[in-house]
Amino acid sequence: MANPFEKRASEYRRDDEAFLPLVTPDPLITFFKKHADDGKLYDQLSVIIGAPGSGKTTIARLYQYATLNTLLQHESQTNFKPLVDTLTQCGAIKNREPVLLGGRVPLESEYREFWEFPYPDELKCKLMFALIQSRTVLAWISNVMSTGVKLEQISIVPRGNAKAALAAIGGRDGKSLFDKARSIEEQIYNISAALLPPKIDDIEEKAAAAYHPFDVIEYFEIETAGDTKQLRPLVIFDDAHSLHPEQFSAFRQWLARRELKISRWVLTRMDALSPADVLLAQGESNANRPGLKNARELTVIWMQSQDDRPSKRKAFRKMAKGMASRYLGQMDVFSRRRIQDLADFTSSRPEPLPPSKLEALANTVNTLQHKNSISSARRKKLEGLISDYLSNTRQDGDDVALAMLSILLHRYLKRIPQKGLFDEQDDDVEPNRPLTVDGGIADGARVRLLHDFGRPYYYDIDALCDASSENAEQFLHLASTLVTQAETQLIRGKSASLTCRVQNRLLRAKAGEIYKEWDFPHSQQVAMLAEGIAAQCLAKTLEGNASLGGGAGAGAFGIPQEEFDEIPKKHEELARVLKFGAAYNAFVLVQNHSTKHRNWCQIELSGVLRVHFGLSQTRGGFLERTTDDLLAMLKARR
Repeated sequence: MANPFEKRASEYRRDDEAFLPLVTPDPLITFFKKHADDGKLYDQLSVIIGAPGSGKTTIARLYQYATLNTLLQHESQTNFKPLVDTLTQCGAIKNREPVLLGGRVPLESEYREFWEFPYPDELKCKLMFALIQSRTVLAWISNVMSTGVKLEQISIVPRGNAKAALAAIGGRDGKSLFDKARSIEEQIYNISAALLPPKIDDIEEKAAAAYHPFDVIEYFEIETAGDTKQLRPLVIFDDAHSLHPEQFSAFRQWLARRELKISRWVLTRMDALSPADVLLAQGESNANRPGLKNARELTVIWMQSQDDRPSKRKAFRKMAKGMASRYLGQMDVFSRRRIQDLADFTSSRPEPLPPSKLEALANTVNTLQHKNSISSARRKKLEGLISDYLSNTRQDGDDVALAMLSILLHRYLKRIPQKGLFDEQDDDVEPNRPLTVDGGIADGARVRLLHDFGRPYYYDIDALCDASSENAEQFLHLASTLVTQAETQLIRGKSASLTCRVQNRLLRAKAGEIYKEWDFPHSQQVAMLAEGIAAQCLAKTLEGNASLGGGAGAGAFGIPQEEFDEIPKKHEELARVLKFGAAYNAFVLVQNHSTKHRNWCQIELSGVLRVHFGLSQTRGGFLERTTDDLLAMLKARR
């Protein structure tokens, strides 16, 4: 079969049995459980925002009633218990039964065409809302019928004060509901499909005016084998970014009405949001924000929230490894050999530098020591610190130790008084601050070896996960190149094992391919900023004393937060560029990062860009810059 890593889970449309083994429960715990616990996930409008590949459509398909039903039917035969338990914690399942009647309604370009009609906005909204509601009712009923339930066994429980509107939606029984929804859909579709928009007087008012099932329905009831199940309807509007911005705003406002009893989710990319929404609101939880405001009306779930980033990175590693195992299980060439994890064929022990390069590195360090009259005793002290640190690691050898020593010698020279030509020279001057060795220095040494001697830096499963910036689709794209290489080696009768050097080469090539294939709004300007940020970060990272990020270097620009907050008001073009950079996995905006008694917004390069440009995967190091620096980079490259 084709390499499943080259597809997303949501693209496995054959049936739910093929889809469910590829779904991991971790995103539900990360993004949904909190909102389910506080009672908001199903009681008010939830706007779920994520970059392409963050898993929105996968979650939308998972929450459909038919999918939940399939999941529970196969729970005992497969390893679905963690997913069932998680959905139970998130309130979708109770006592091994679905409690939600979920239906996914994709908001394709057809809906946007309503906004092109020469009608008043009010009428355009009425037409769109009626079509959406009719298709939602059809989605709900179709989901139930796909589980073997007949139309005659389906009915609704209307809201107590909605009896007058009940007849307008067809009544309580499933057949009347279905027939009415199909009739409304046909009437409005004929309007939208016409070569020339009909005149307002020719539009049947009943097609848009009186049909309001969302205002009527409280529950669905299903009668099977003498038992009556009551299900709460959930509509999941996917791809809402396809709507016109004004249309999206009206759509959101309509759904946010508190009197609605149905559960409703809107899934969208950041494209549908204003630059101010993206630049100022990301990472905040339900705070008032332009376009997405009033926490009493809606819950906003950012699927790349920047809260508690270390935990999110750890959680994503777990999720990605589980997803990779599920995908590998779909490939016979690996399952026959019982290769179940990417770690089974991705080495984590890099090959040491060849003797000639190791000698060149040693000569460079020796020259640095002798040229600056650093005593042998001082060098031995520093080598002792390095040896103590490396004794706890198994992947680093003499090459990393020498590169670390070079950094420490540069730092030592920065921390001792500079001597004049006629000053008395001491053999071993104590630095004004003690020198220490930690993971930052070791990581900085490895980055230096990558650039100076080609030593592999991007290898093993954790590096692959970190390069994905907590984005599932990005992970699959990067992993696919490793899986394809391992598969080729197996087919040729060789071991599947990939050396660190091969992994590093393949991942950097794939990252460059992803970068060069960018094709989204303002992608050229985003690339300009990315290249400018990367060039300055790399220059700083490769300085002798590795002063930033604890030694690992820089991977971001930091703009004073109060200055960054003014960008949407004062610099519209820059705001749009940053918005689309964040929306399409080029940048991660880390708001209100406190350093040096000041708050900063970090414009952080994504993992793919770090791999492409050869920067550390350790996050936190940034260059202090201003908005003018960003503007200058855009202007300089025009």
